Amino acid sequence: MRIGVKPGQWGWSFEELRASWVAAEEAGFDLGSCFDHVSAAPAGLAAWDAPTLLAAMAGHTERIRLAVHVLNVSIRPPLLLAGQLAVAQAASGGRLEVGLGTGSWHLARHDHRATGIAFPPFEDRVRRLERCCRAFPPLWRGETVSDDLLGVEDASLGPLGIEAPPIVVGGSSDRVLSVAAAHADAWNGSSIGTDRFEERVVRLDRLAEGRPIAKQVQLWLREVGLEGARDAVSRYEASGADTIVFVLDEERDPDMIRRLAEAVR
Repeated sequence: MRIGVKPGQWGWSFEELRASWVAAEEAGFDLGSCFDHVSAAPAGLAAWDAPTLLAAMAGHTERIRLAVHVLNVSIRPPLLLAGQLAVAQAASGGRLEVGLGTGSWHLARHDHRATGIAFPPFEDRVRRLERCCRAFPPLWRGETVSDDLLGVEDASLGPLGIEAPPIVVGGSSDRVLSVAAAHADAWNGSSIGTDRFEERVVRLDRLAEGRPIAKQVQLWLREVGLEGARDAVSRYEASGADTIVFVLDEERDPDMIRRLAEAVR
């Protein structure tokens, strides 16, 4: 069972982020993760770009895996996003894990309004997610990709010399699970109870038809508390998770990360 932390980053200062990622590595966590929200709306909080934040944190860490849960595939041009992620993979020495998703209604609609990019209907976003899952690995391998839906023609990043990072698909709908079953290395469920998580794991395995897919869950630390963290690890492991990521939102103190490490150890 891998255990990770997701500090901020919406509303955090850069120094708070840097100190928290360093603390996570020093405390022995397996994984450090971030959100993907590109604008300050709706609460006027500081926003940090996820792909470049991953590249920056690669320079402040040496061992911990770097992840994003999850990128909204409809907010950035796919070739440019694949190129940004390639930099983070190279800078980290191959420690990147790429989470991709459809964008949540709760915050993605604000990002789309701020950037002037229309927020597509859910089915369109799922189709785009699937095409990105198909297109990114060959782009990272230096191959040429054309895809009318993604708007790329004879697109290539060239011979980068990196290993294609694993793709994690986030979301719990049947349509998103189908994309994960067909194309992802792992699936990530966000803040769902163990019964729902276990049911989705069973559904995912049926859709995958024997193709192995890792299962991840992320939980807000404030919802389980330090006293419940160890139990949460055990419960989700029993439900089929191989990775659990604790989200720190309001807990902007690296010492909280060290205390969490003690709690789950």
